[in-house]
Amino acid sequence: MGIGIDLGGSAIKGGIVDNWGVIQEERNKKTRTHMGYDQVLDDLGLLIKELHQLSPEETVVGIGIPGILSPDGGTIVSCPNLNWENQPLKKDLETRLGLEIRLVNDATAACIAEAAFGSTRGKKNSVMLTLGTGVGGGMIINDRVIFGAHGVASEVGHMIMEENFYNCNCGKNGCLETFASATALIRYCQKQLDDGMDSTLRSMNSFDAREIFGAAKAGDALALAAVNRLARYLGWAIANINDLIDPEVFTIGGGLSGAGDFLLSKIIAETKSRLTYPAYAIPEIVLARFRNEAGMIGAAHLSRFI
Repeated sequence: MGIGIDLGGSAIKGGIVDNWGVIQEERNKKTRTHMGYDQVLDDLGLLIKELHQLSPEETVVGIGIPGILSPDGGTIVSCPNLNWENQPLKKDLETRLGLEIRLVNDATAACIAEAAFGSTRGKKNSVMLTLGTGVGGGMIINDRVIFGAHGVASEVGHMIMEENFYNCNCGKNGCLETFASATALIRYCQKQLDDGMDSTLRSMNSFDAREIFGAAKAGDALALAAVNRLARYLGWAIANINDLIDPEVFTIGGGLSGAGDFLLSKIIAETKSRLTYPAYAIPEIVLARFRNEAGMIGAAHLSRFI
């Protein structure tokens, strides 16, 4: 058993997770980011207390964070979704609760969930890409999470691919997530519409990634071009990562993974076309098993891979 928390920009989700990756109890709170760090700290503490009362034998709580941690894992260096910088969350919660707190990037938590119970179980070397508003990543090599010397390893969303028509939120131009995220998909389609391209999307006041995929499946030329473009850059990125660390498997998670085999088959084809050693170093590429619950499940079982 373990207690795992997924701290997001809109919700704090917490659960008691058994040794088979099944959530036995779950609690949720809104993330009141607009009220500042102290308010979120209070809400987080109350949620953890409630879960701990249900499972008092647990002395360690894992928390997935949508941001960058210090090398010692104690301070949130940067968390744009919460407007936090250099916040000592581990110390603050341990002082309040008397429990051991372990922090990890949320994509890494999802990667751990897949490695422990999901699509990459049984593989010693795996990489997870989470495709949502941005692109996140987690890497496990020889059954251990890779954090790097400064705690910023596996920030695959900020790999520079090539020049793009808009800058990333990080300030750079050309980041993978400006080509291969839900945001990227929407912005590309909107730009093409603004430039005069015809599409069924034009009749919508607004559209999201799911509607773009729906239009692509129905044969809309713009939507299909946008999906193909996204898959192309993901395939290039996976091929690059494969050359660096040669994992057994890549797993694709996050909201865009809901497109299923329609997207996955395109990513696989693009990856194979860019591999340096396609004759014998071809990684398996699969869809993640877990969706919204991945962060909780992985955070509750950090000790398996850290």
